[in-house]
Amino acid sequence: MTSANLIVRGVLIVVATLGAALMTSNTAYADNHGGTWTKKSQKIAGAWKIVETAEGRFLELDDSFKTRRAPDLKLFLSPLEAGSVNAKNATSGSVLIAKLQKAKGAQRYEIPADIDIDAYQTLVLHCEKYTKLWGVSAL
Repeated sequence: MTSANLIVRGVLIVVATLGAALMTSNTAYADNHGGTWTKKSQKIAGAWKIVETAEGRFLELDDSFKTRRAPDLKLFLSPLEAGSVNAKNATSGSVLIAKLQKAKGAQRYEIPADIDIDAYQTLVLHCEKYTKLWGVSAL
């Protein structure tokens, strides 16, 4: 084998190894969905992001996440623009991601594979029991 062939073979091995590593690591969602919250009725601290792993897509709230507790806080994706979402329309046309696990700290929620994130404009934190919109974040 010539030295040129050895170099090409070495480059191909490096490229294949890097590609495999990227596919199995936790990386931010291809469209870089993430952000911080805008208060509607309650303050929400911390940031969020959507990540893709070999196990699927997840909404992750960072460890600085904090808000007031409520009996029925849920995370939704809304097709409405963040500025248009209010307590009465927060769940209209929205898709439920999950019930909030806790009011403080890092959390991770699986986003069902059949949800097309690009069809939604806003992440919503809403108390369904009292029809109270906690806050929103533009996707």
